[in-house]
Amino acid sequence: MTAAPMTVNRPSIRVLGGRFVGYLSADALNYALGFLIYGWLVRVLTNQQYGQLSIATSVYQALMMIAALGLDLTGPKLIKEFGGDFLEFARRALHLRLAVALLICGPLQAGMALYAWHRGQNLVAVVILASFSMVLARALDLTYLAVALRLPAPLAKTRALGLSVYLLLLLVCTPIVRQHLWLVPILNAVGVAIGRLQLGRLLRRHVPVCSAAPKLHSWEIAVQGIKASSGQLLLLILQTGDVVLLAKYVSTDAVGQYAMISRLYLLGLAALGAMFNTFLPEVVHVAHDAGKLRALFRSCVLANLALGFLGAVVFCWIGTPLSELLAHRSLPAVNAISRIFALVFLLMAVANPFLGMLPSLHRGTEYIVGIASAAALLLGCDLVLMPRYGVVGAACGQATATAYLALFSILVFLRHVRTLHAGDVDAAAGEAISNPWQI
Repeated sequence: MTAAPMTVNRPSIRVLGGRFVGYLSADALNYALGFLIYGWLVRVLTNQQYGQLSIATSVYQALMMIAALGLDLTGPKLIKEFGGDFLEFARRALHLRLAVALLICGPLQAGMALYAWHRGQNLVAVVILASFSMVLARALDLTYLAVALRLPAPLAKTRALGLSVYLLLLLVCTPIVRQHLWLVPILNAVGVAIGRLQLGRLLRRHVPVCSAAPKLHSWEIAVQGIKASSGQLLLLILQTGDVVLLAKYVSTDAVGQYAMISRLYLLGLAALGAMFNTFLPEVVHVAHDAGKLRALFRSCVLANLALGFLGAVVFCWIGTPLSELLAHRSLPAVNAISRIFALVFLLMAVANPFLGMLPSLHRGTEYIVGIASAAALLLGCDLVLMPRYGVVGAACGQATATAYLALFSILVFLRHVRTLHAGDVDAAAGEAISNPWQI
């Protein structure tokens, strides 16, 4: 039976709201099960083992972002431009991801493992090598296809399945895991792979059949993906790298408190990610129409602002009590910076629709330039503010860099819309000249 083709009509607020709840549920399940897994690992591993695992985790998370080829941002747009069968696109994307994983991430991971081994951290080296399984599992991800098909439900179900399998494997293999820490990333990869394979099976039922020849070559997909993944990696460094620099100026306890509130901020970004996925397919379909794009972005910006204000209120009034409840102690540094991070979250909510959509508007270069210049600004602010103001200076640096990022992405978007509008006017004028009797 042939699947019905997707419509491109602008969806109602109810449809968009339902889709947002679906994506948010997927992330909520992901974080809830992830929290249970985190709690179990903290319980069964020693502090030294957990520290070694954390080092390996920081390595493979960055490499997973490289292997993803930025398809979380560009996938729906590339699928539309591909013009052929959705499954054929997914097959080519899988081959590209595996090539990047094997030819780029693999050697990098081996080099980092060799460096750890030379420093006498043999167990860390083995765990880093074993965590290459997570990079390979990332290549199987079809989240971008679920977003393009506007299907959050299968995404939520299969993410929950993968993490549940991982948690079950950890529980069953706890005695072995204590003796062989390298099993942890492998068990994680097994659970993730099962969930993603199941997602592929569910999505095949909804993929529209198309016999048209593909219009994009694999190298074009790779080029756009490299731009998007480079920007995502820089954004990760922008949002988390200041913790490393902060350790030079303040106590370990203060660094831990700053990391706690910054991790809460990253958790809030998951909600902004759900909002991004809600509007991404619609933006792709109107990307070349200035009027429709402007109208859709108006709705998108208002939705992000509402979410941003809600998140800011949560940071202001709940951030410190929640952190102190989890830590079972007073956290003065968290109390000092929670309101600043409320502003940071609001600023990121402003930037979210403009910044995230740039790769889908063929503005991948501007996307990288904006994040790279924001990271440079953050480094400058941190070097000036951290020695004098500590964690407060670090938080103010994040606010400054995020405000710059929001302003930069808004200006790029406005220039893009003006370019589209000028093109529409020129096209209309040319048509009128070539066919004057049409009026």
